Amino acid sequence: MRLRQVFLAPLFSKPGAVLGLLLMLFVAFFNPFGLRDASDRHSETWLLRMLAPFYPEAGQEEVVVVLIDDQALASMGASWPLRYGEQARLLRQLLSYQPKSLFVDLLYTQRRYDGGPTAGLQRALGSFHEQGVPLILADYHDAHGRSLVLPEFASVARTAAVNWSGYGERYPLLLQSPQGELRTPALQLYQVGCEAQGCSNEGFEAPLLVRWGYWSDAGMQGFVDLAGCDVRGQRGNWGQLFSMLAADAFRSQRAASEVERPQPCPYTRTLYANQLRDPSVADVLRGKHVLLGAHIRGIPDLVSSPVQGLLPGVYVHAMALDNLLTQGSGYWRAAPDGWLGVNLSDWLEIALLLLAGLVALWIPARPRAEGSRLYRCASHYLFWFVLLSGLALLSSLYLARWLHIAPFDWLGLVLMIGLFYAYLGEARVAEWWHQRKRRTSTEREI
Repeated sequence: MRLRQVFLAPLFSKPGAVLGLLLMLFVAFFNPFGLRDASDRHSETWLLRMLAPFYPEAGQEEVVVVLIDDQALASMGASWPLRYGEQARLLRQLLSYQPKSLFVDLLYTQRRYDGGPTAGLQRALGSFHEQGVPLILADYHDAHGRSLVLPEFASVARTAAVNWSGYGERYPLLLQSPQGELRTPALQLYQVGCEAQGCSNEGFEAPLLVRWGYWSDAGMQGFVDLAGCDVRGQRGNWGQLFSMLAADAFRSQRAASEVERPQPCPYTRTLYANQLRDPSVADVLRGKHVLLGAHIRGIPDLVSSPVQGLLPGVYVHAMALDNLLTQGSGYWRAAPDGWLGVNLSDWLEIALLLLAGLVALWIPARPRAEGSRLYRCASHYLFWFVLLSGLALLSSLYLARWLHIAPFDWLGLVLMIGLFYAYLGEARVAEWWHQRKRRTSTEREI
């Protein structure tokens, strides 16, 4: 009888708490109207943006993007698409700087009859193999997993699939196809670079959550215009974090781009194709992983970064490679599936929601006035809201830092628990307000 009173009495004395708990669990399990997915994406994007200033700089000097854009084309006296001969000249210029590897994020899947003969480009591609510089071409694969790169180019270079779907914001490192397992560009470049060090080829099955760095490299000041960019050493990491928090806290008073695109410049070192004629770029390119891409007006190939906003597509390969160089196989990934096919992050969210509900059932109708300070504080909804919110954030950071698991939806969790406790505590606030008004009226009469 005593146990029944302890465990069942609150269920009947607080029907609102029971209904609120059931509603939170319903949202967590069934994702009505995609609410949980939207909240999960926002939580992940927000945390990636806040942690960007703390991203390690270990791989920044090892990766360089060479970009072909409209300004570079004008400087070179060329137009888009580049003729095969012009591309061959560009590749020979890159090879002369002896990079560690080269990924060409340009597609050679259709034969261009206005591009001139392909023999010169084929010889330029083959010269990379002759000089021992790994060369990887972007490749599309058809539904049967077959490469679509033109045969004369595929015969002298490696290829890496760049077309995939169903991964959301994740970057797959390995793709399954009818032709076997395919490695994507970032993984190929990483493994090429560490072959001499005997790096393990295991542990890359899970798609990678790309972490974006924040600070531009001040060492590139002599090559590109960094005016308006936040460069490393300009301010401290914590100072930048608090600046972004302040901007996000008063989002409606700021331009959307200021909040969602706090850093207008890429994290990855960047040169432009017309700069390859300048011998001074040798120090930037020699012994580095180089990724050649294009950003042409009217031909969209863009990716979305939580830090820099929209960037040319080549940067997602560069940043994924940077993640691998920095973290190895300990990169951030989705939580593994656990009991009943529910992953670890989801179980943690459900456990915190259950804890919030159970606490609400046993919080007394009125705050306790006796006992120790902690005992009295524990009878307030605000105390538990702060405690559980902090626990959710710390749990997310722990999973990311030590278990390499992508952040879970802690913002949605805090919002649900906050609304739940605000609803349950409304009677307390109303009673306190009425008592305050009566006390003020009495004092005035006296």
